[in-house]
Amino acid sequence: MTHLCAVILASGSSRRLGFNKLLVKIDKKTVIERSIEPFLSPLIDKIFVVVGFEKERIIKLLKKYPIEILENPLYLQGMSASVKAAIAYIKDYKGAFFQLGDRPFVDKSLIEDMVYIFQTNDKDIIVPVYNKQKGHPVLIKPETYIKDMEKIKGDVGLREIIDKYIENVVFIDAYEGIHLGLDTQEDIENLKERGYDIEKD
Repeated sequence: MTHLCAVILASGSSRRLGFNKLLVKIDKKTVIERSIEPFLSPLIDKIFVVVGFEKERIIKLLKKYPIEILENPLYLQGMSASVKAAIAYIKDYKGAFFQLGDRPFVDKSLIEDMVYIFQTNDKDIIVPVYNKQKGHPVLIKPETYIKDMEKIKGDVGLREIIDKYIENVVFIDAYEGIHLGLDTQEDIENLKERGYDIEKD
């Protein structure tokens, strides 16, 4: 066992887009499936998926995957509520990935690189960066930051913790996929222009 887990934050209501972006298909596979699959690795002992908005549809879709569903009834309060919903389940792991459910272009090689750095470094937090912008997933040592996680509010996720403990962070060079999501119709059109087949559920 590696004593590492992953938390996929998949409870948002996709307000800006107007329909559930996690169920959009990119080249015949949904966004949420694409976001989970890089973590289906011997390096990750457990995958938790935090659901809220349209949870029944997400749960039904993910039945075939070896994951554990966590429910976030307070999903309208933002990303922080999803992080808090996972705290009790991750506190005993040496490391926990936090990934957004709408990041379908992260691949396993990045996960492997982050695990290696985490296991061979004395820093507590690993964050990928592309074009000078921080992205996801974030790999963090839970036991050190549980109290801070309990205090976060709104839609900021772990950003406040990363900024507060910047001296404990390793930033690694990554690629555009750590940022690419489906927040707006413009994002969808951008993917179509790149040649992806996009289907709304």
